[in-house]
Amino acid sequence: MTEPLHPPLFTPPQAAALLDQIIYEQVLEAVDLDALYRLEQSLTMMVGELHGVPFAQATESAQAVLERCLLRLPDDIRRYLRAGPFLAFDRSELGDRCEDRPLPARRPPHRFSS
Repeated sequence: MTEPLHPPLFTPPQAAALLDQIIYEQVLEAVDLDALYRLEQSLTMMVGELHGVPFAQATESAQAVLERCLLRLPDDIRRYLRAGPFLAFDRSELGDRCEDRPLPARRPPHRFSS
């Protein structure tokens, strides 16, 4: 005897939107938003301590600097993932399961020029 088929709970576009939101929230959890806020506040204070820089300009400057850095993240993250951060594990964690296999060469980190 076969069980009756149930209609899907979501349409394909709804399922795709839900999956996108779930992954986005997990990525967002990996970002330390509090640290970014503290960095922005610190930059604002440092710029504000420069002689003759009004607070509004210090705030705008700090936000602009941070925004430029954040805009670089997508390419940097893709480069990081392609470089294989998984290669940086401690081999001792695997025990004798990979003693005969050499580790692949890892590219040095990219240095950015301003």
